[in-house]
Amino acid sequence: MGDLEFKVYKVTSKGFGEWLAAFDQDELIFLGSYALGKKFVESDLAKIFHDVYGFHVGSFTPAKWTKGDFWNTNHKIKLMGTEFQVKVWLELTKIPSGKTLTYSEVAKKIRKPSAVRAVASAIAKNPICVWIPCHRVVGKGTSKLKYHYGPETKKQLLISEGAIA
Repeated sequence: MGDLEFKVYKVTSKGFGEWLAAFDQDELIFLGSYALGKKFVESDLAKIFHDVYGFHVGSFTPAKWTKGDFWNTNHKIKLMGTEFQVKVWLELTKIPSGKTLTYSEVAKKIRKPSAVRAVASAIAKNPICVWIPCHRVVGKGTSKLKYHYGPETKKQLLISEGAIA
């Protein structure tokens, strides 16, 4: 393995708060919301550094994103997970903006209709929110929105895409 170079940025969005983005070279490996607090999102990133790259991260200060409009840039993404997780995450990228699917519909699309819980678990471990649009997956027959970074963040993302009013 060669040298590792990570870049970590604080990114502002219109309508759904501040986000933490991390890149391995020029590939996006993490995107998480500050909605539940700095400690929460930074521990999510630290877990990825530990689980995937095998090192512990102390305190850090993300740089401010200054490379244009982060949200309208076509970032390369680097998927790092189990084969099943990557399969689920790739399926999520096929859900069009403004649409939602249920967990069971995602399970059927990957041809694992009985693996609804495993699909939900993979979705919950999505490291690159928004780019891998886990917010577009909703529970069946429930008005409660579950999301790692809080239901209000999910609601704002879905409203911004026209999926809900």
